[in-house]
This record gives sequence, C-alpha cells and structure tokens, in this order.
Amino acid sequence: MSAAVDILCFSSADWHGKWGSRQQVMLRFARRGYRVLFVEQLAGLEHFWKYPNLRQRRWRRWREGAQEIKPNLWILSPPPLFPGRYYSPAVARLNAALVRRWLGTYLRRLNIPKPILWLYQPEHAPLIGRFEERLVVYHCIDEFTAGTHGRKRQTIAALETEVLHRADVVFANSTLIYESKQKLNSNTYRIPSGADVEHFVLALDPTTPVHPISAAIPHPIAGYVGNINNKLDIRLLAAVAAGLPDWQFVFVGQPYSQSVDLRPLRAQPNVHLLGRFPFAEVPALVKGMDVCLLPYADTEFARYRSPLKLYEYLAAGKPIVSTDHPEVREFVQWLEIASTPEDFAAAMLQVREEDSPEKQRRRTKLSQQHSWDCRVDKMEQIVSMHLGKM
Repeated sequence: MSAAVDILCFSSADWHGKWGSRQQVMLRFARRGYRVLFVEQLAGLEHFWKYPNLRQRRWRRWREGAQEIKPNLWILSPPPLFPGRYYSPAVARLNAALVRRWLGTYLRRLNIPKPILWLYQPEHAPLIGRFEERLVVYHCIDEFTAGTHGRKRQTIAALETEVLHRADVVFANSTLIYESKQKLNSNTYRIPSGADVEHFVLALDPTTPVHPISAAIPHPIAGYVGNINNKLDIRLLAAVAAGLPDWQFVFVGQPYSQSVDLRPLRAQPNVHLLGRFPFAEVPALVKGMDVCLLPYADTEFARYRSPLKLYEYLAAGKPIVSTDHPEVREFVQWLEIASTPEDFAAAMLQVREEDSPEKQRRRTKLSQQHSWDCRVDKMEQIVSMHLGKM
C-alpha cells in the first residue's frame, strides 16, 4: 500500500498508559510508512475532577499539542469533554462535534485530508463521517457492555450497533467478540492479541539479568503480569497460595481494589503485589518466574477478552497454567488448564517439574506465529483489500 496513507486513530488508552494492542498496532503501521495520528482516550470533565493525576498530565500534554514520538507517529491528548457520554447519545454527539472542531487545526497542519478512521470504542460512533475518511475500521478489543447495567448498558449497546453498521472493517480480538459482532457486520475478522516477541524473548537471553525485585524473592515463584481487576479469579488465587505456602506468588500490574475485593489475596503472606512497572522492565521480571499464570474468572467481562499475556508468556518461554478460557483451549498442548484450587496447584507443580530448555525454545518458536507483526500483516492485507473496493 502507498506510504502516503494516513490513519486517524481514536484510542481507548493513552500512549504512555498500560502498553497493549492499541500502541502495538499503531506503532507497526507507522513503521510500515503509514502516518498515524494517535488520539488518546477521550475523557469527560468528571474524570478530570475525580483523578487529579489525569488532570495534571492531560493539561500539560493538551497544551503541547501533537507530538511526533516516533517516525510517522504523532500522539495528541484531547481536551476534557462534557460528562454523561455513556448515558446519553446526544452528549456523545455534542462531544464528537467539539472533537472534530478541535482536531481540524492538527489535521491541516499535518496534511491529513482523508484518513483511515480507526476506532476503539462504541463512544466513537458519532465521529464517523466527520473526517472525509476513506475507510472506517472498528478494532474491538473488549465487550464494552460487560459488567454494565441499565441506561449505561443500553447507550453503549446503541452506540456500538451504530459503529458496527457504519464500519467498513471490524477486527474482533476474540472468538466470542467475533461471533457477536459478525452478526451485525459481515466484514468482521478475528485478529487475536499478539506478542512483542523480540521484547519478551529477552527473558530467555542469558545476558538479561533477573530484575532486582524478583531476585530478592525466594523460589519457586508463580507470576502474573497485567492489571489486577475483576477479570481475575481472586478467590481461586488466594486458595492456591494458601495451599502452596512454599511458593511465592508475584503480581506485576496495577491493582484495582474498586473493581474487585483483593483482601483474600492480600491476606496470604506469600503473595506479593508489586504494582505496575515500565514495559521495558517486564521481561526481567518474567525471567524470575518459574511458572506464569492466567487465572481468569468465569465472568462475562473475562470470557470475551483475548489474553495478551498468553502470547507474551510463550515468547518468554515460560510454562503456563490457566483457568478454562475460550481463547486458551486451542493451546491445550502448550499449557495446563485447571478449574479448582487443588487442580491448579497440582498443575503448577507438574509444569515446573517437566519444564526444560527445549520446551522453552519450542514455546518461543510457537509465539513467533502470534507476534504483533503477524497480526498487523493480516490487518494490512484486509485494509488494503477493502480500500481497493472503494
């Protein structure tokens, strides 16, 4: 495809926030010659009032304007919007008009006349048709109605239905999301999460030192990397930790006590909630883990997700124990699945005992088929095909 193609991406995360699919995908398109304007997550005045750190960070970046942080890649923080967009389509449309007017200056300055409009959230529906876009892509990485109720659920569902009806291409990152969205848009493609293989394979590199924090924790270590929220089965984890007192359980990620009760986990003396670390430090932390965990709860919120960490653990060569989740079943030859605390603990002991350098190399080799580069290869082919039909 021509290197002159531009992408206007409305993200559901900030660029320097939790590193995931939005940043990985847009970074790779920029590397391929696409010019990408990455608009960070839209936030209402209520969020600026509730989170002082967000207010300070966004105010500074908003005043800085568009910043080119990589070749062909600019990030831009939007101004605060009117509250209530999750409860009122009218407010969502008013905010869209404000965003379009605000963005106009930057689109002219960067000479982005007819971009690919790449959306990540249902609330972006009113933005469609405001940028003379040549193609609309909806990259659906969550089931946004999961865990919501009443008017909020109805509004999100209505906005997403609009996105699905108007999008030219829909990328669904899990089987359940694909099955749901394909009913409303026949141009829906399943593209799961991927791994930054070159980054996580550093965990197998002999020259990579174990992170000092991991090095200070005695083995054996069971580890999890990611947000600690209601997608995890906290009670199962607490029971497993209680049943394996000689093991240490290390959690690398932001704990969200407001979404899930973490007290059962905190009560275990062999549990370490280390908090969030820079993405660059994660391979050194994973290197210190003997077994990696995918302890997802059996909830609507968790079932629809594509477990990014599955592919990252494989790239790091680590043995994996998971609860039963739709997205891990196809990897049953590469990990152990367990549903009860007793079975989960037994699986941890088994995979650690059976691990070997050869198995580690095979896991890393498998992960190369699931790299972000492979995912974006497929996305680019699909986008090119649909642009050719326009």
